[in-house]
Amino acid sequence: MEFDGDELLYVNPYNFKVAQRLPEFAQQWRPDPGLPSTVYEAVDTCKYNIPNCIVGEQYPPEVIEPPTSLVYAQREVEMGVPNTLICFVTDFHPTPVNVSWSKGEEPVREGVSETQYYSNDDFSFCLFSYLSFTPQEGDMYSCSVEHRGLEQPLTRLWEVGMQTDPEAAETVVCVGGLTVGMLGVASGIFLIIKANKHS
Repeated sequence: MEFDGDELLYVNPYNFKVAQRLPEFAQQWRPDPGLPSTVYEAVDTCKYNIPNCIVGEQYPPEVIEPPTSLVYAQREVEMGVPNTLICFVTDFHPTPVNVSWSKGEEPVREGVSETQYYSNDDFSFCLFSYLSFTPQEGDMYSCSVEHRGLEQPLTRLWEVGMQTDPEAAETVVCVGGLTVGMLGVASGIFLIIKANKHS
C-alpha cells in the first residue's frame, strides 16, 4: 500500500504477514486484519490467470530490461558523522538483482540492508540498498548491481568530498546566465546607438 509514492506497508507473498515500512506512521494506524487474506486471494488469482494469459497471448517472449542505478547520501555529508549511502536500482525486469557494496576495493557486508522489490508504473521493478557508513576524507564507495540483462555488473562510484553543493551549482548557472544576458543587452544598446549615428 502506497501513499504519495511512499510505501506504507506490504504483505509478504510467501508468509502473508503485513510489514509496515514507516514506523512513526505504524504507531498511529493498524492495517485491516483481513488484508493478508485479501492478498492471498489476489496471489492465487494471479497464479491461476498467468498461464492462461501466456497461452492467450501466444507465448510472448520474456521481457528482459537491465537496471539503472544511482548512489547518493541520505543526509548532507559531514566528516566523521554517521550517515547512510543509498543505491537506488530501478527500471529492471524481471527480478532478481544482486546488489553489493565496496569501500575502495574491499567488499562491505556490515551495515548493509535493502528493501523488497517495488513495482513501477510500467511493471518494471526497483529497490533500495542501504549502507551505513561514517564518511572520512578520500573514502570511495561503490554500489554494484548484477542482473541477467547486463553483460557485466553496473557499478556506480561515490567519493567522500567530491559531492557538489546543489546551491553552489545553481549560483554558478544563475551568475553565468545573468552575465550572458547583460552582455546581450549591452551589445543591443551599442548596435542601436551605432545604427542611429549612421542614419
